[in-house]
Formats: sequence, structure tokens, C-alpha cells
Amino acid sequence: MRASAKDLPQGSAETSSETAGGFADEVRRQAVGYAGKRKADISRVVSDVGNAIRSGGSGFSDQSNIKAFVYAAAEGVEEFAEGINRRTFSEIYDEVDAVVRRRPGVTFVAAAITGFALFRFLRASEIRPVPRSRAVVPVDVFPTPDV
Repeated sequence: MRASAKDLPQGSAETSSETAGGFADEVRRQAVGYAGKRKADISRVVSDVGNAIRSGGSGFSDQSNIKAFVYAAAEGVEEFAEGINRRTFSEIYDEVDAVVRRRPGVTFVAAAITGFALFRFLRASEIRPVPRSRAVVPVDVFPTPDV
């Protein structure tokens, strides 16, 4: 006699359509939980970027127009951090999904530029071998003493 999906032990290899759907829901629930925990970290990092922009702009004290522009940029970044903190992960995901669906070309270009920049950053940070000289030195330039 075959057991139903409810009678199977936790982690059983036998699956049915009910358990497969339950597995997908559980994975989604765990992913949303993880993203929710990391949302606070992301918000803090974005806020720190805003503070760094503001502190970097303090060096433009003699140029008030540049200083105002930098402070406005810092305010925008800090508002973005507050928006991340205020919304749930699913709201953020829905907004990103809507933007991607409205403007797929812009999304593709932004993803390509981001990927290229990340590639260049990672490639620049790798350890490079010391280049060897390919110069050919004639033997008669440096005479060797006879032994």
C-alpha cells in the first residue's frame, strides 16, 4: 500500500505535486527571509555611501555650487537608504520587476555596463606576473674575462 504525501517522513525522496509545490514555497520563504535580513545591511551600506559623499563634499567649501550639488546627491542617496528600510522585500522586488518590464532595453544596457565595470574591477585586482624583458643583449657588449 502506497503512502500519501502527508504520511511521508520529513525529507523523503518520494515527491508528489503537493510536496513539490511545498518545497518551492519553502525555498521562496527562506529566500525572502534571508533577503529581509540582508535588507537592513544594504540600507546601512547605502546610508554610509551617502555619509561618505557628504564628507567628501566638505572639501568644496570655497565652491558653493559644487558643494550644494554634492550635498543634494548625498541627500538623494540617504533618501534611497530610507526607502529601502521602509519597504518590504516583496515591494522592492515588484518595483524592480515593473521597471524591467517597462524598459527592457535600458535594463539590458545598465546590466551590460555594470557587468563590464565589475569585470574590469575584478581583473584589475588580480595579481599579475612580473613581465620579463624581451630585449636581446649582444654578447660582445659585455666582455667576459678569460679564465
